[in-house]
Formats: sequence, structure tokens, C-alpha cells
Amino acid sequence: MTTTAQPVPVDVRTELSPEEFRAAYMGRRPVVMRGAAAHMPAVSTWSAAHLGKVAPDQQVRVKVGTVSAGRTALVRLADYARELAAWDAAVARGDDAGDPPGYLHDVPLLSMVPALRHDLEPFPCDYFPPFFRDRWWAFTQFFVGPARAVTPLHFDTLLTHNLFFQIQGSKRFVMVADAERDKCHTYNWRWAAVDPEAPDLDRYPLFRDATVLTCDVEAGDVFYMPPGTLHKVISPGASISFNIDWHDRASALRGLAAVREGMPLKNLRYNLLFALGVVAGVPRSLLMPGLRSYYSYIS
Repeated sequence: MTTTAQPVPVDVRTELSPEEFRAAYMGRRPVVMRGAAAHMPAVSTWSAAHLGKVAPDQQVRVKVGTVSAGRTALVRLADYARELAAWDAAVARGDDAGDPPGYLHDVPLLSMVPALRHDLEPFPCDYFPPFFRDRWWAFTQFFVGPARAVTPLHFDTLLTHNLFFQIQGSKRFVMVADAERDKCHTYNWRWAAVDPEAPDLDRYPLFRDATVLTCDVEAGDVFYMPPGTLHKVISPGASISFNIDWHDRASALRGLAAVREGMPLKNLRYNLLFALGVVAGVPRSLLMPGLRSYYSYIS
């Protein structure tokens, strides 16, 4: 059986100040800030081809096969851009496109190609705690991928807040709140076995009572998810986006306690470093060497 209640749309706001965001949404519920990044030059100029021209010889690691399988390949950015363009053209023509190209997933592109940063200015730093503001670019993780890319239901590994910026194309998010994680049949800490769009309720009966949330995030939008939100992500077409995972005091302390919930010990190390910065006020310059590996691995 695959029947569930109709998904619930999340709030969409066209004007949302940092103060109102913190008061009404932060740590509480998702929200789409429609057009909040539309002023960024990248929204009108970036594509995979553009990235390949800016840094053609930059080596990037892409995921191949299913996103949760963890297999990767190292490719030149220009070669990846050409492969992506050929795949998307074949899909648009209705041809049998074969296996999709890899998915550039969780890549710290702004640290690798600093010339790209100015295309994201002025950046809305005030939505973040002070620890993340003046070097916001150091905390970005990019997603560049083909049409039909899908990331199965999961939650962010450090139980961070997530502010997500859509630059090219669109993404569809299908979500379940952190409070209902026990209904999602999770495994390996953060992955969920159930498909929230077509749940097999005979295999995953606990999901019957879960509330499913959904939204479409378009180019120029900014999207927020509270810590622990489970989310499946679908790319209808070619897409470029990035997010910043970040902690405030409450989420940092919860991230430390999450080791009792089964969080891997390596994640405790990262959450401890974040807590030292966000809670204890240790200078970021002392903590970033230890955090750098978090922003250079593919989850």
C-alpha cells in the first residue's frame, strides 16, 4: 500500500527580514524566501558551462550512481560541464540518454575557485550568527547536477540549520519534521529507507502517521530548513545550488548530545568545534583548520 495524506506546503515569503526570520522560523519550521537571492549576478549568469569556463582545469569529485551509495570520481570541471550539457540536451530531445553523469555534491566550490565569490554579492550575512558572517563563503557546499538527480530522504549529519540558495534551475523538497524521525525507518544515522512520495506502508508502517511537507525552490530563492529536517531532493532539470549548514547555541549543544542518539563519533568532533566557536566564543581562526575537512568531504 502506498497511500498517505496529501503533502502540506511550507510557507512562502517574499519579504522576510533577518529579525522576523529568527522570531518566526529559525529552529521552528521551513520557509521559502521567494526571490531573496535574485539580486545575485550568479542567478542570471551561472550554468555548468560557465563554471567550466571560469576554472576549466579545476578537479572536482562527483558522486556516481545513487547519491547514498558513496561512489565518486575525480573529473575536470570543464569535462564535467560538457558531459552535463550533452546529457541534458539528450533528455530535452526525449532521447535515451543512458546513465546520467555524476552529481557534484557537497563541494566547497568558493574555496576552490575564489573568483566565483563576487557573483554572490551582496550576500545576506545577517541571517547567520556572527561566527559565520564575514567569511560566509568558507562554509558553502555546492550541488551541480543533471536533470532527474534525486537525493533520497535524509537529514543533515551534524543536525545544523540549513540555508539553501538556488542559483540555476529548480529543486523540489519533500520533507518530514525532525520530531517525526522515528516514523521514517532511518538507518546509518541519517538516511531513511522510506520514499516519502510513494511510501510502501506495508514495509514501513510507521510512516502512515507522518506529516509530509513539500515546496518548490526556484532560481533566486532562498530556502530554510530547521535542524534534523528529513528531506528528499529532486532536480527536474539541470541545477546549481549551494547551502550553508550552521549552528546557533541551541543547535550546537544539541549536536553534542546527539552522540547518544547514534550520531557517528567523527561528527561529534565537528560539532564540538562549532560549539567552541558559537557557544564558547573561541576565535574562528583557531577552529577552521579542524573544520576544513568537513567542507571538503562528500557526504
